[in-house]
Amino acid sequence: MKFLRRALVALLGVAAVLTAAPPAGAATNPYTPTGVCGAGYRVISSLPAKTDDRREWGGVYLLYKSGGYNCVVTIKWSFIGVATDTFAGLYRDSEDSSQNLYDRGNFKYYAVVREYAPQCIKYAGWVGDRAGDGGTTAGAASGWGWCD
Repeated sequence: MKFLRRALVALLGVAAVLTAAPPAGAATNPYTPTGVCGAGYRVISSLPAKTDDRREWGGVYLLYKSGGYNCVVTIKWSFIGVATDTFAGLYRDSEDSSQNLYDRGNFKYYAVVREYAPQCIKYAGWVGDRAGDGGTTAGAASGWGWCD
């Protein structure tokens, strides 16, 4: 009976360790928002990129550098190292939509856009689960703000 009890305790201990461990091959994105945007930028806002069912596949970050420069970067938390539809957008408060800046493509780690934008802005980003259009996306968008 003692042998059976010890075997059961040992088996439960192994099961607890296996269920608490991250999946084999789980990737961590080696890129950070400040590393992607460059020297002098600091994060001033961020939003999680979520699917309709609330899964978080990435982070969308707004960074600022003195002099009126902004950077928006979408960092993938899922599908890392796999080229999937990824987007970062910086919208300027203007009647002219050509003033808006986008970076969209099938990227493995992030999408980024940097630009001088001293007026009110908003930002957005998404991570898709496949290359090109279609599939599921996890997105986020801010409201207008950061007006100087």
